[in-house]
Amino acid sequence: MFKPRYTLSDGVLNDIAQIERQTVQLRDAFIPSELKAHIQKQCQIALTHYSTQIEGNQLSLEQVSGVVEEKKSYGLLRDEKEVSNYFKLLQKIPALTKRYGGKLTRELVLHVHSEILSGIVSSELRGTIRNVQNAIYEARTNALVYLPPEVKDVPQLVDDLCAWSDGEGVHPIIMAALFHNQFVTIHPFLDGNGRAARFLTLYFLDTKGYEWRHLVPIDRYYADERQRYYAALQGDYPHNYYDGRVDADFTSWIEYYVGGIRAILGGTLNQLDLFSREQILMNNRQAKMLKILAGAGMTTAAEYAARFKISPRMASRDLRQLVEWGKLAVIGKGRATKYLVKK
Repeated sequence: MFKPRYTLSDGVLNDIAQIERQTVQLRDAFIPSELKAHIQKQCQIALTHYSTQIEGNQLSLEQVSGVVEEKKSYGLLRDEKEVSNYFKLLQKIPALTKRYGGKLTRELVLHVHSEILSGIVSSELRGTIRNVQNAIYEARTNALVYLPPEVKDVPQLVDDLCAWSDGEGVHPIIMAALFHNQFVTIHPFLDGNGRAARFLTLYFLDTKGYEWRHLVPIDRYYADERQRYYAALQGDYPHNYYDGRVDADFTSWIEYYVGGIRAILGGTLNQLDLFSREQILMNNRQAKMLKILAGAGMTTAAEYAARFKISPRMASRDLRQLVEWGKLAVIGKGRATKYLVKK
């Protein structure tokens, strides 16, 4: 049986209490129905983009929107199939909750994996626990990062983790954090482990009443600092699962995970508060840029696009909106246009 080892600091307990308050605030926030439908769709697109981007998907947020909403193609067929699969799977959370009783089971894990890789890998590699040893290497140096458990141990490890997640006595957010980490530690598949872990965590939280997926793209927290996310998952343990990871202390991971949820929920609430006061619905890029420019800095559309890895057209739209809302002032014209916080 999975018996995770960890300590809950006062900081984590305070974060949990704050998350509970934030969740109630999100649930009670007044958003006009027509706007809420738009926000929910954009959140699903953002979740799709960030979760697949972490694994190397090359499509921008704008392109992901084009694929899932307009069936556009950008010549990146595998990437397009990845985002299409993930987006469709997010829509199925209510049906999966009903089918699997709101529980995490091996059957659900295999079902999710099969849908994530539908049309991407051959059928015998979808929805099937790996039957060969795999390993994770650093892309740039090809150095070994992690050697997961042996094939013979994987099915039981998956079953133990799912059975533990059906237990009591652990706060659901802590349980979600531990499930997320242990799932990628087991690494039950040859491909798709990260996407499956993040989706299953969203599903689990949703069944416990934390329906953030409707308004909050939680996976942006991991994607914004991908190397920090990987480092938090790996910890300071040796490369081999049986040499340290098998009895890992999850304390530092829980602190990272819970702190990130608190921060991103807070950002969403700030945006909703701004909307209620000024009827401005600012996205995360715009809010972050205003903070960056608060110290009398300036930016251009090209710098903005490069910073957030978006198209020039999307960058210009973001900045134009900030100008229209009275948040930014403009200096110059054409490509020499610079933007600064309006005093």
